[in-house]
Formats: sequence, C-alpha cells, structure tokens
Amino acid sequence: MRKHRHLPLVAIISLLLSCLAMTHAQQQSVVEVNKRDIVFLVDGSSSLGQPNFNAIRDFVARVIQRLEIGKDLVQVSVAQYADTVKPEFYLNTHANKKDAITAVRRMRALEGSALYTGSALDFVRNNLFTSAAGHRAAEGVPKLLVLITGGKSLDEVSQPAQELKRGSIMAFAIGSRASDEDELKEIAFDSSLVFIPAEFRPAPLQSMLLSLLAPLRTLTGTTEVHINKRDIIFLLDGSDNVGKNNFPYVRDFVTNLVNSLDVGSDNIRVGLVQFSDTPVTEFSLDTYQTKSELLAHLRRLQLKGGSGLNTGSALSYVHANHFTEAGGSRTQERVPQLLLLLLAGPSEDSYLQAANALVRSGVLTFCVGANRADKAELEHIAFNPSLVYLMDDFGSLPTLPQQLIQPLTTYVSGGVQEVPLTQPESKRDILFLFDGSANVMGQFPAVRDFLYKIVEELDVKPDGTRVAIAQFSDDVRLESRFNEHQNKAEILNLVKRMKIKTGKALNLGYALDYALRNIFVRSAGSRIEDNVQQFLVLLVAGRSTDAVAGPASSLKQRGVIPFIFQAKNADPDELEQIVPAPAFILAAESLPKIGDLQAQIVSLLKAAQSAGPVSGEKDVVFLIDGSEGVRSGFPLLKEFVQRVVENLDVGPDRVRVALVQYSDRTRPEFYLNSHMDQQGVISAIRKLTLLGGPIPNTGAALDFVLRNILTRSTGSRIADGVPQLLIVLTAERSGDDVRGPSVVLKQGGAVPIGIGIGNADISEMQTISFIPDFALAIPTFRELGTVQQLISERVIQLNREELSTLKPVFLPSPSAGVGSKKDVVFLIDGSQNAGPEFQHIRTLIERLVEYLDIGFDTTRVAVIQFSDDSKVEFPLNAHFSKDEVQNAVRRLRPKGGRQVYIGNALQYALKNVFQRPLGSRIEEGVPQFLVLISSGRSDDEVGESAVELKQFGVAPLAIARHTDQEELVKISLSPEYVFSVSTFRELPRLEQKLLSPITTLTSQQIQQILASTRYPPSVIESDAADIVFLIDSSDAVRPDGIAHIRDFISRIVRRLNIGPSKVRIGVVQFSNDVFPEFYLKTHKTQNLVLEAIRRLRFKGGSPLNTGKALEFVARNLFVKSAGSRIEDGVPQHLVLFLGGKSQDDVTRHAQVISSSGIMRLGIGDRNVDRTDLQAITNDPRLVFTVREFRELPNIEERVMLSFGPSGATPQPPGVDFTSPPRPEKKKADIVFLLDGSINFRRDSFQEVLRFVAEIVDTVYEDGDSIRVGLVQYNSDPTDEFFLKDYSTKRQIIDAINKVVYKGGRHANTKVGIEHLRLNHFVPSAGSRLDERVPQIAFVITGGKSVEDAQGVSLALTQKGVKVFAVGVRNIDSEEVGKIASNSATAFRVGSVQELSELSETVLETLHDAMHETLCPGVTDVSKACNLEVILGFDGSRDQNVFVSQKGLESKMDDILTRISQMQRISCSGSQLPTVRVSVVANTPSGPVEAFDFAEYQPELFEKFRNMRSQHPYILTADTLRLYQNKFKQSSPDSVKVVIHFTDGVDGDLDDLHRASEELRQEGRCQASLV
Repeated sequence: MRKHRHLPLVAIISLLLSCLAMTHAQQQSVVEVNKRDIVFLVDGSSSLGQPNFNAIRDFVARVIQRLEIGKDLVQVSVAQYADTVKPEFYLNTHANKKDAITAVRRMRALEGSALYTGSALDFVRNNLFTSAAGHRAAEGVPKLLVLITGGKSLDEVSQPAQELKRGSIMAFAIGSRASDEDELKEIAFDSSLVFIPAEFRPAPLQSMLLSLLAPLRTLTGTTEVHINKRDIIFLLDGSDNVGKNNFPYVRDFVTNLVNSLDVGSDNIRVGLVQFSDTPVTEFSLDTYQTKSELLAHLRRLQLKGGSGLNTGSALSYVHANHFTEAGGSRTQERVPQLLLLLLAGPSEDSYLQAANALVRSGVLTFCVGANRADKAELEHIAFNPSLVYLMDDFGSLPTLPQQLIQPLTTYVSGGVQEVPLTQPESKRDILFLFDGSANVMGQFPAVRDFLYKIVEELDVKPDGTRVAIAQFSDDVRLESRFNEHQNKAEILNLVKRMKIKTGKALNLGYALDYALRNIFVRSAGSRIEDNVQQFLVLLVAGRSTDAVAGPASSLKQRGVIPFIFQAKNADPDELEQIVPAPAFILAAESLPKIGDLQAQIVSLLKAAQSAGPVSGEKDVVFLIDGSEGVRSGFPLLKEFVQRVVENLDVGPDRVRVALVQYSDRTRPEFYLNSHMDQQGVISAIRKLTLLGGPIPNTGAALDFVLRNILTRSTGSRIADGVPQLLIVLTAERSGDDVRGPSVVLKQGGAVPIGIGIGNADISEMQTISFIPDFALAIPTFRELGTVQQLISERVIQLNREELSTLKPVFLPSPSAGVGSKKDVVFLIDGSQNAGPEFQHIRTLIERLVEYLDIGFDTTRVAVIQFSDDSKVEFPLNAHFSKDEVQNAVRRLRPKGGRQVYIGNALQYALKNVFQRPLGSRIEEGVPQFLVLISSGRSDDEVGESAVELKQFGVAPLAIARHTDQEELVKISLSPEYVFSVSTFRELPRLEQKLLSPITTLTSQQIQQILASTRYPPSVIESDAADIVFLIDSSDAVRPDGIAHIRDFISRIVRRLNIGPSKVRIGVVQFSNDVFPEFYLKTHKTQNLVLEAIRRLRFKGGSPLNTGKALEFVARNLFVKSAGSRIEDGVPQHLVLFLGGKSQDDVTRHAQVISSSGIMRLGIGDRNVDRTDLQAITNDPRLVFTVREFRELPNIEERVMLSFGPSGATPQPPGVDFTSPPRPEKKKADIVFLLDGSINFRRDSFQEVLRFVAEIVDTVYEDGDSIRVGLVQYNSDPTDEFFLKDYSTKRQIIDAINKVVYKGGRHANTKVGIEHLRLNHFVPSAGSRLDERVPQIAFVITGGKSVEDAQGVSLALTQKGVKVFAVGVRNIDSEEVGKIASNSATAFRVGSVQELSELSETVLETLHDAMHETLCPGVTDVSKACNLEVILGFDGSRDQNVFVSQKGLESKMDDILTRISQMQRISCSGSQLPTVRVSVVANTPSGPVEAFDFAEYQPELFEKFRNMRSQHPYILTADTLRLYQNKFKQSSPDSVKVVIHFTDGVDGDLDDLHRASEELRQEGRCQASLV
C-alpha cells in the first residue's frame, strides 16, 4: 500500500499549480469613462424635522453606495447648511466608499433657524470646489453639486446660481413640496435636473434614485446628457447546470439589466446567445431597435437544455458571429464591445485561446457564476478579476443588475496582456542524489537512463531550472554543481557518461549533510539565498549505516523539498524521517522498472512550490449536536459526516479525524490518533448512538475541543502548523455563550465551520465560524446532502497556503439586525378566543422584528388580523424602520369576532398583501414568508387556500393553540415549520425556531421545498370546465365595443356553476400586446368573477396580434400553474372575441391549441376576418358573427350550447334551471372635484380625466341610476357640469373628455369642497339626497390646499355626503386623510401614472359606498336626530354577574356617559343628537329595569347598581322580545339601538335568531352583542 501514497500529492500539487497560474485577468485594467467630483449640500434647518433629515441622510448614503469612490474615480464631499454652512467632509477626506458612507451616517442635523440657500451655494463654489479641498481642476474633472432642500430660501439665489454655471458647476436640485419649484429650476444646471419627491421619506426618495444616478454618472457639462454607446452580448449557460426551475431567475436577471439600459440602435445595442454543447443565437445586436421589442423576446425566452458545456466553443462563436459588422457590432466606430458571460458549471472544452482572442479584439468580458461555476475559470475568462461576480444561488441573480449597471455602462477596456497558453516553469534548483553503492551494482544503466529521461523533461537554463548531480555510498561524489552545466545538452551529455561510484557502506546521513553544506550553497550555484525553491531527488536502495534524523531535520529547516525513490532494501521508516509526509516517497517495484515513475516525478517537480505541509495534511474535528432535538435527524447527520470523510485522504501523515458529541454535556467519540485509516473512521461513525440531553451548550463544547482534542496527546498536529479544521453541526440555538470560546478557539489556530440546521441561529453560526462566509444554514436534516459536496471541497482546499490569506473575523454576540431582503407577513388571530392572550402575540412580533434588519431595501413587515373576516393593519410598504414597525405593532388591539376563518384569511393575505402595489417584492425573487398565529382550529376549509398560497411562492409558518397537527401541516411550508402551544405565553420559546427559516431560507430553497410538496388531488365535479375569454381590445373595437363584450360575458357567467371544483373562468385582453386580467385560479365564486369582469377597461392599441395572444393563453392560461385542470381531463374552452384582422400568423398557434385538446369558439363583428376565425376554431359551427357587438345577446343560447354538458350545472329532473339573481341596480350621485392648478401639468391632468372616465365607465352598468357632476378648481371653482345635466353614461364620459385644463398657481381645496356643499349636493343641481340616494364627493388633488379643508369636508360629511379623496404627488397621506370622510376613502399615489393601479381599490370602496342605505323603516336622519338606546346584559346562571364580571359595574358609568355624549355623526347642519338611554335586563322570572328611557345623568347610575340583588340575568328570545316591546312604547321618530353585554346564549339559538329577525324587521336597526 505504501507505494501508492504519492498519488494524492500529484493531484493536490497540480491543483496548487493551477491556482497559482498567471492569467490575463490578473493583469488587465479597466478605465472608467468619467471621473467626477460631487458635493452634496443638504438642508440642516430645524424646520425640516428629524424624520425628514434622517431620510435625506440615508438617501445620500444610498447614492454614494452606487458610485465608484476612489482618488482616481469619483470623489464626494458633504456639507450641511441652514443660516450657516458646515462641511461634514471634503473631496479629499475619504478615499474609499466605506469611510464616506460611515461619515454620512454619523451626520447630525445642524438645526439652524433659517435657510440661506444663496450664500450656501457661494460657500460651496469658493470653499469646496478648490484644489485645497481635493477638486481635480488640473485633470478637468467635472464638478457636480447635489442640493437637497426642504424650503424656500430667505436670501437671493439668482446670482449664486449664475456663478455656479459660469464656474462649470453642474447643479442638481432636489426639493420638498415646501420648496419653490421656480427657485429650484433657477439653481439647477438644467430643468431636467430638478427632482421633487412626494415627501422626504425613504420610499419616495428611493423611487427617484435611478433617475438621479444616470445624469450624475454621465453629465459632462453640456445641457444634453451624452449618449453612452456600447454593444453588449449576453452569453448564457443554457445547459442542465441551470435547469428549468432556475432559468426564470436567469431570464429575470437579463430582463432587469436590459430595463436599466438605454437601448436603441444609436445607443446601447444588445444581443443574446445561449449555449450548452453548442451555441444558439437568440437575437443579434441589430435585431431589435427598441427596448420594448427586446423585452418582449426576453419574456418568451426558454432554456436551451443540454448536458454538455463547451464554453470555449461558445466564446469563439460570439467572437466570429456577433462582434462583427455583419452581426451588428459597431467596433469600427470604436463603440465599446462588452460580453457578459453567465456560467453555472465548469467548461468541458479549452477556453483560454478563445478568451485571449476576445481580449486582443478589445472585448471587455464580465463573468457571472452560479451553482457549480469554477471561480478560477471565470477569472481566466474575465477581462479583470473585479469583473467576476459569484452568486450564492440563482434566486439572487435578479438583484445583481444593481451592481452590474455601473461598470457595464461606464467601463472601457485598458491595456491588454494575454494569458500564456502554456505556463513557463518557475525558477528551481534540483539536486539528484542517487545511491551509487553496491546496492545498485549491475542495475546502474537503468538508473542512469531514468535520470536522463527526467532531466530531458525539464527546462534547464541559467534563469530557469538548474540541475546538480551527485552519487553517494560511504561518501559523496559530486558529478556536477548547479553552476557547472547550465543548459540541457551539457547536463544530458554528462548523465550519459556517468559511471557507478561503488562502495559497500551507505551513509545516507552523511550524504544529506554534505549536500546541505556543499551543494545547496551560493558557491555551488544554488539560489537558495534568492528564495528560489530547492529540491532534493534522492534514490535509496538499501538501509543507511549512519543516522539520518539530524541531517534530515536540518534539510527541512533550510526549506529543501525532498522526494525519495525507495528501491530494493531501503528502510521505509528511515526514509519517512527525511520527508514532510509519506506521500513524498515513491516506491519502485524493482530498479529495472524505476522508469515507470518518471512521469510522476516530473509532474511533481513542475508542480511543487513550497516546503510546508501538503494540502492533504490537516486535522479535522467534527463537533455534532447530540441533544434530543436532533434525534429524528441523527441518522442523516451520521450519513453526512461519513460522506465528508469518504472524500478525505485519511492517514497518520495526511488527514486525521476526530468526532465529539455534545448536548448539556460533552462526549468524545474518538480522537485524532484513534483511527489511522479511512475505514476505521467510517466504522466508528456508523457505531455512533445519540448522546441525548435537553439543550446543546455549544460554547462549552467549543471550549472542550480546544482543551481536550486539539492537543498533541490526542493526536493534534497544531504545534507543527498543520491546519486544524472544526466542523460544528447543531440544530438548536446554544444554551450558553458561544462568542468567548469561539474567539479563543480561532486565536488558538483552529478554523471552525458552522452548519446550522432547523432551529439553529444563523448569527451564532457566523460568530463561531472562522469567517462569516464559512457559516451555512439549512432548514432540515434532509438538506444536509445539498451542502455535503461544498463542505468536502472546503475541507480539501483549506490548506496552509489558503489559510495564510484569510484572517479570522470576531463578530459580536448574536443580536438584532439579521439582514438580507425578506417580506414577512404576520397573519394573527384577533377573535374573542385569542383576545385574553393577544398581548403575547403582539410581544412575539415585536421581539422578532427586533432581530430583523427592517428597511426599504432589506426586510419589510406587514400585519393582518383575522376572525370572521380579515383586516390589513399595515401593508409591506407602510413602515421602513424597526421603530415604526414596533410602534405600529404596539398599537394593535384584537378586532373581535366569534369565528376563526383561517382559509378565508389565507386567501385575503394572498390578494391584499402579497401583491406588488402593496409592497411585496415577490416578482423580484425576494423570499415571501407568512407567519400564522391562530387560537384554534379553523371554522372554514383551509386546504385550497393553503395550496394556492404556496403555489404562489409564499412560505407559511404555522403556530396554533389547542389544535390538531393535520390542519397546520396543510398550511405550513413543511411539517418542520408547524408549532403547537398550549398557551400563547409559550410563544417566546419559538422565537429562534421562527427566525431560523425567516433569516436563512432563500427563494430558491423555498421553491425547492414547494416543488417537492405533494398536494392532495383536487375534487373535480362532473360539470367542471375551464373557460378562458380572450377579448380583442384593439382600437378597432373601441370602448363601447368592450362594454358590450363585458356585459355579454357577465350574462354567460351568471348561467355557469362557478366554483373551484366546477367551472373556472379566466379573462385576457389583447391588441398589439397581451393583457391578462385574471387567471383560472384567481376567483373562486361567481360574485368575484362578475366583479372582476365589471372592472374590465378598454386597452386600445394596434396592430392586432391574434397569433401572439393565442400563444400567450396556450403558455400562460391553459397550464396547471394558472389553475387549468387540463392534466386532470377537465374540458378546456377558449372563447375568442375578435373585431378585426390579425397582423400576425394565427394558424400555427391555433394548431398548438387544437393539439392540446382545447375547444375554440370564435365570435366576431362585421369587421372580423372570418378566415381567421375559421382557422382558429377549425369548425364553422363554432364561428358566430354579429353586425355589432351590441347584438351579442342574440347568440347567447348558441354560445351556451357550444360548451356542451360541462358548461352549466345539469338540471335535476323536473326542476327548472334558474340563473343566479342579477346584482341589485345601483343608485348614486357622484360629484368629482378635480385640482386644475399647476399641481398637475396639462398632460398629467389628461391622465386624471382618463382615470375619472374609467371610474364612471366601470361603475355605471346598464339599468343603473347614476348621476355625475364635475367641478374643476384652482384658487376658485369652475362648474364643468351638474348632476342634472346628463342622463346616460355615454353623455357623461363625453362631457368628461371635453373638460379643458384651467391651470393656476394655487389650489384651494377648502373653497372647492364648500362649493360642492352649497351648489352641487342640493336638489336644484340634481342631487337626490332627500330620496336617500347615496351622495359621493370624489376629490382628486395634486398638492396641499392653501387653506385647511378639514372643516368643510366634515360639514359635507355631516350633510350625508361620503367624501373620497385621492392625493397625487406633492401631498402626504395625512393631508389626504383630513379631506376624506374616513381612512377607507383616503388614497394616495406617487404619480398620475399610478392612478390606474389604484382603480381596483377605489372601485371596491366606491361600490360599497353606493350600496349603503339608511336603516329600513326609519325616517330620514337628516330630518330627525333622536336616538334611543337599550343597554342590557346577562351572566352565568349560577353566579352573580356583578361578582363574576367585576368590570361591568366599574365601566358602566363611563359607557353610559359616552353614549349620552355622542357626536353629530349623522345629524344635519349643526343639529346635535338627542340620546335617551334605558338599562334593562331579563331574569327567568321576568324583566328588571334600572330606569326607563332618559337622558343619562350620573344620579341614574345608583339605580343600575341596585340591580346587583337580582340574578341570574339571561339571554333568550324573550330578552329580545322585551326590548322589542319596549321600543314599541317609545317615540316612533327615533333611531333604535340595542347594546347587550353577554357571556353566551342561555336559550334555544334558533328561537333567538327568529326574535332577532323580528326586531330588525320592525325597523329596530342595530343590535350589538358584546
């Protein structure tokens, strides 16, 4: 066995050689297009306020983060100003980004009392843009100033602004809504460099970041920004290394990058090639002229596939076919040529020659690596190592463009130096010292030939390899010194003439000492003093007659690397004293066969570089958690350790292995010197049994390893400099401190690698690990296999040389601030069941938030409460700091409710929080988490909602009290994330178990878990069908055509049996592009489908691309992920509405749909090309045409019949089928009040009118009685039309479209609202307020009113008008809230373009408002404002309620007082309500009354207290009848209210329901059970 020990060394040293190879990537430079000096001048006045200052400070830091900071790149300076100027730092203060950002974050507000912008601009020009302050005037570096101000200047800015321009200082101006826009334009270098965010808050500032950065990076001093021309080719790994699951991340990465580029034939051109074993062009540099065309192709991009990966061939292909004039390249015009290569695995062919050819052509190559990409390979290919980007996983790819966009758009290639295709040998001195004794007599010619062949392979020359030769026996005969024969021919001639020395004795010790004293010295030509590597190649054929240990030790100390050929009778133990490891001994079977070792020794001599331990020599200790929490995963833990060991070269002088188990105690299983071969270690691992114990004390275990395992007595070679690797595996957070022991361990020379599983704390693993990057976290034991290869490679690669380049990182103890992007939604039970322990839920959320890195770009948090229904407490885009989130959580109060509808709540969360407009970043690949906290089992079905949530990509974690595991397992991401508690007081123990997945799971890992999840088969009923309506919404159809199509589809849907297991509906509109409205899985009830159809709006566009639309529905609607049950055999129907001729081919895509078994039905008007419809349906009987779309009802029955038996619910025998009832027709009077001032420019005002027209078009359906008026205002109002003016929807929309923009400097919303109250919501203007028709005022404003509008809005509300308010741009949410009637009718968007995204939410609220009516049987509250309130209560039969419910008596006086002091919520004018109260309760023997209806006075409270002696009080149907009789005896003109405090029903529940209905029918409006 011993003779094979050299084999691992060959591989290891060859690997070492490849790592040290010189590459062009290490020698290239990149040159940035523009250096620049940038000064930030920041408002530090007291009027700005601390929150605004903090947001500005963070914004400046974000800008600097995205700039290339350096003395030869971008320099930055920051100053604050108010009444004076305070420079925070100068242009030459900070030479790197980190220091500059740190200085910015330390800034504190100046808090000056006044704002003198003019003098501050002069200060900047005279003091900051100077050579002394670091400005590089001599180099002509551009000067840029970024002014951020929150108000109007108190001094003159005109002259200072002119001086800036004369001094070639290019100013950017960022102002708040309080600043003067004209003043900002005067200061700015150009009006395009003026930015006015909606408010100085993180989100609005962040949204303008890219708009600011583009000119900030490229502006050179003219009013036009120079076009940045470049040609960029994407070369994408399309092999199985990427795989179909990960390719969407690659596609999103390219899409995000292209979105950020100025694409155009004269600007940036883009081409794309995929490759695996062969390359394929997707499109060339000149294929697409616009960004939209290019993005459309990217959306269709599919993985090429293929098992091979020939990167060299692909590089040659793009060079020959794309970076050429024929391929669209502008290389002849000196346009920079860039290649972005994305690899997910190592190349299978040679790539250096192709990479060099690209370099010679001036192509600047960027490399992105993921999965198994080889870093060294990427650095060979990339133009410069700084242009290599390695990603942890594919899920991180879509975020990479933020890092890439700056170098991609600003770097050009510098000097070029190629990679040598064959690397020259480095300098080395080699002494061949061969046995010349009688041991080789008769066999010396074979030895001589062997030596000849070795030297022949070496590059012998004075400045390369020098060779010396000697023979030894009893003494040494020197054949040639290093400086005697210095070329290969001379030395070979010498070897050819060599004769055997002879001699009986073999003094090996003497020979080694002689070599050290007489050959490895300068006088003999050795370059040992010049640090040239010294080698000794020794051939020994017998046992030495003298001692070798002393000379061998001296040889090692001098750094000479020995290799020994062991022949004949040589003593292996003796030879091992000479070499650093047995692997340096090569055993020959016999001297005649010694030539067999020639290739191996040549390889070793060329590869070996140092005398230290080889990379295979290390001590590896496994420290594994053996506590009870590991029991279920212990077999997988053992298997992982075994797999790692199987990859190690175990041996006494190679890798030694030890293993320690720990929990609350520590048990060494075997030491580093227990097993000296791999099989012995593996056998010991297989025999391991779980230690057991309550908690793992990882800190104590680390200390044990240092004191008891890493010692010489237990086999450690730490004193000899052998690397000491410690692999820590744990599945729980440590019960003790880990930082102290980990510091001592790392300082002592150990290299820990932390692997956290499940509930382990990732921050603990990072603290323990040698560097944080060594730490790994996986969600379950099953995932250990996914990291095994990584750990094995890391253990193999971490040799002494590698470790010498690393320094240990000593992190603080794990605490708050776990980073990275996450969206976390807490879905919490707010029902009566959860109420008593609600504070514990609140505390858990607060504590989890404390650990998370909350921020706009990091972790976002939302909270939803649920019970009978669900309510968003705050969405993901509401709060962007830890304090804001925690303060919002502290304000949470249980919403109440008897039921716990988890299924409904999951559906609600998906539709109302996990959406882009509400702050979710699911489309960016950000991990989405839902933490469910429930008080018990759900009162509705959770299965379908949970499946849909998970299929959407959300990772649910489920916590419940008093419930079964089965329901929680259905909901959660996997069973590992199900947590049961007996009381919410136990929630603190779950903190780390929740934090672990939230902080460690990536989107890719979540998708992998979800992909392996098996869902129960869905129930499919016999009448099931999937129907997709594909609607032509092009210019030819027009808005009125869409309205008729919309109404027709609604008629069809009302006749279908809609449901998840029955008929599913999807709707898509199209013109030149495709607009999906909703998918087959989106809406589960008929009402929801009808609501969505009702909101369809005309899209417009041309030409008509029907083929494109057919392809889209085939790929995106009739697929399982969209809700299609095509794989389950459910009938699939496509209903196409067409109003013109397609401009693209329909035949091919129609055939694809037909081959999928999808039934096609074609409906067209007189403009349709019937040939298209017949080609699509392939059946003339399924083609229906009408003259105009208004005639669609004429074909309704024929369309229904075409669905066959699956379309509608079969009629039971003898039962007539009746369609579901149509929604009740709506009545409403709506007056729009539109801001017509300069808050909206003319083009923006047209967007506002378009939004208003869409609202009217959507809410106004056939048969509705809706009146609309419109007023435009600036400083005063203008009546555009009144409620009485128009009677049809068409007339109203036409009138809206004719409104002409007013303009005007100021907007006085107060005057506008007051005008509505006095002149529009009155009968003479058409208002039907007296008829109790809902009255709605709809205010759209673009800025703060010059007068406070809150008072007049309240007056309008008190008149009975519901006020909707939409704020756009320069108005904050607080101002909008003051105008609106309540928070539900207040809306705000950042720009007019975002109004369309708001439509859905506004329409839902508007729809609710139009269905609000006064209580039946009650006279108009505007005429009478009298309330009569009965306050009742009950208690347990066996207890006095005054004793069991102590709060009843103490709070009753407050309750009665507050009721009597009710404000004028629904009273007209200045009328105050008259409130009369009666306190009455029922007992088994009859009613007990404290007092009859009266205006409450404190003395009446004593009468209530007298009820203490009567009990028990009960709640039965008789109790409600008691209240009913009491109301009959009171005033008929009053509003009736019952408030009853109860601990539960005492009588028959059905009787109680009947009595409640009787009470309601008699006009007693409101009964509240508390």
